[in-house]
Amino acid sequence: KQWYQRRVAITAGDSTARGCALQCAILSPAFKVRDFAINDVVQSGIKLVWYNPDGSVGGDMEVFNKGHVFPFSKMLTFYRKENLILEASYSNPIPHTQTVIGRFEVGPIKPAEDGSSTKVKVKVKVDIHSLFTVESAHTVTKIQVPVEEEKKEEKKDGKKAEKKEGENMETE
Repeated sequence: KQWYQRRVAITAGDSTARGCALQCAILSPAFKVRDFAINDVVQSGIKLVWYNPDGSVGGDMEVFNKGHVFPFSKMLTFYRKENLILEASYSNPIPHTQTVIGRFEVGPIKPAEDGSSTKVKVKVKVDIHSLFTVESAHTVTKIQVPVEEEKKEEKKDGKKAEKKEGENMETE
């Protein structure tokens, strides 16, 4: 069997009239309307490219595929010693000459104290209006704090003393 999908182009007035008719049917006690959901989808995939400090391409990935439901956000993790430069563009052909959505720079990023790369978390989002944004970016740094053995012993002794006092309490 062959399945055919019918595609019909409608104007803004037609879609408004259909929406109004559907809403009236939902509110009317005379009609029974089945539950349904309307999902907005991304019309063209969105690709993210990040650059090395020398300007060469460090890597790329498609963060939102064609047909991905929106609004939606993703948290991406990078390991960097210097500023992070991201470029978002459409991954599928679009009927427009400009395919680049935007160029974003995250910084200043400094290497960790031991000279290793810093963990950078970047949150990207396609919002309710189908606009791609870099919503936030932050670095994650691990700090080692030395624990003093004397304080641990004092806390343990204090807990034991509190328990003993509680055991000797009389109640009526």
